[in-house]
Amino acid sequence: MRQKGKDYHLRLKQALAPYPYFIILLVLVGALMIYPLIDGIWLSFWQKNLLYPTRDKFVWFANYRKLLFEDEIFWLALKNSIIFTAASVFFEYLLGLGSALLLNSKYIRFKNFLRGIVLLPWVVPIAVNSINWTWMLLPEYGFVNQVLKVLGLGHLARGWLSDLNWVFPTVILVNVWRSFPFYTVTILAGLTLIPKELYEAGQIDGTTRWQAFRYITFPGIKGISTVIVILHLIWTFVNFDVIYLLTGGGPLHRTEVLPTYLYQQAFSYFNMGYAASIGVFIFIFLVVTVGLYFSRLSNFYGNE
Repeated sequence: MRQKGKDYHLRLKQALAPYPYFIILLVLVGALMIYPLIDGIWLSFWQKNLLYPTRDKFVWFANYRKLLFEDEIFWLALKNSIIFTAASVFFEYLLGLGSALLLNSKYIRFKNFLRGIVLLPWVVPIAVNSINWTWMLLPEYGFVNQVLKVLGLGHLARGWLSDLNWVFPTVILVNVWRSFPFYTVTILAGLTLIPKELYEAGQIDGTTRWQAFRYITFPGIKGISTVIVILHLIWTFVNFDVIYLLTGGGPLHRTEVLPTYLYQQAFSYFNMGYAASIGVFIFIFLVVTVGLYFSRLSNFYGNE
């Protein structure tokens, strides 16, 4: 009996051995993620302006009421965020898929060199990227307008970052150009995992290239496509640096998105409580959106 008791305690000790490390991890996660989240939610119920520290006041849902029913710029920023995210992710995926298929083709030479070239927009720091594009898109001496003039298309030259009709599509284009290499590399990795025997069997059965893509290639990369699309839906919706460095949300709020509007409220007007309510809205919106995406995705997979 004593020996059985010792064996039981030994097995229990071995089973519990990893958990102290998990406790340390949970403490770190709580300190770095959970506490700031809770503190941000709590702050959103306060009227707090750093310029007037003695006027702090607990206002319950007043910030959210103002956000949803009184602030027109907030709704414009939300609409811009949705359009910016949807357009960016859609075109990034198309370009990434197309370039990955080309780089995976047996007819393309110098693949390693071309893969390195494709990665350049992604590996260059965002600040450098944005500054380069700002210079290239200058109305008078920018590279883009100079090329258009050389090609005899000078009538198309314009101030790409100041024209009210073209500034938002231009910002989306810059973001797509910067981000699509991530899709390329990730999808390319997925393509290499598809067994070549499936394509050989398809050739024997007389499948066309479209049929091979539809029934072999796309199902083979469906899982990895789902992951990168979800990641980029989140990353793009909270994208701040590209738009801020290119336009700062202007002109006339044409490129204002929720992250730039939050920054403006927090660090231009010092309305920390109101800025926190915008942050909480972004968090809830993303949780609901990703949840709905997973729900539709599970239904889609279940019907196959």
